[in-house]
Amino acid sequence: MLVADFAERILFADTLAGKLATPPGGFDALRDDERRDPIRHSEPGRPTELEIASRDERVKFPHPQNFGDPEMAVRALHAFANHELMALELMAWALLAYPDAPGAFRAGLLRLIADEQRHLRYYVDRIAQMGARFGDLPVNDHFWRCAPALTTPLKWVCAMNLTFEQANLDHAPYFAEHFRRVDDEKSAQILDKIFEDEIHHVGFGAHWLRKYCGPEKNSFETYVANLSFHNEPARGRGVDFDAEARRRAGLDDTFIEGMASSQ
Repeated sequence: MLVADFAERILFADTLAGKLATPPGGFDALRDDERRDPIRHSEPGRPTELEIASRDERVKFPHPQNFGDPEMAVRALHAFANHELMALELMAWALLAYPDAPGAFRAGLLRLIADEQRHLRYYVDRIAQMGARFGDLPVNDHFWRCAPALTTPLKWVCAMNLTFEQANLDHAPYFAEHFRRVDDEKSAQILDKIFEDEIHHVGFGAHWLRKYCGPEKNSFETYVANLSFHNEPARGRGVDFDAEARRRAGLDDTFIEGMASSQ
């Protein structure tokens, strides 16, 4: 199967199983020797229960102090699952939007897709264990609202890896701690696993930020200059800023200092 065909299958799947399907023969069997014209799709295919909801239908994210209430815990996990679904789709989107990106960039996206599928399965299974279903609650489209502005691979990594996923370096441990506080170790362990993967995902962004901006440019300034109008640096961090996790991901001190001071 061609990489582009696999990306289209993920992007436009109208079942959750289709979003989670791996390529025939595995990821190593995919071919990327036939590139097509760039296509920047405006929205994904979705099963009916996961169609993007209008603003007045959406539910608020619960306060972490309320994670002891099973309904509120499911609401939080449902939101996290939606983030993984959007990230998965936008990684497939990028394979179609940037056919001329370096082979290493595209191969890296495929590795990220495999991780996002695994993350989504974690949440879907945990929600089911709690007696609910992914799709029971309305979902938002925040990541997708950025897509039209992601006109280059650099803008893509700045939005996805270096904003949405970088934020999880702070959010995942924070929410894991709150799940542990109410003795929900299973949910906490999912967040622990995702935190470790996010270090590698942010590392992917850090690598391509260096490649595209070069050593002579300020990494944080380049990042800010390539953010879409939907985003700002403060979206890439949480309350408890983890500088060491960012160093593990390969971000330099200039970038980390810029993020730490973002409001």
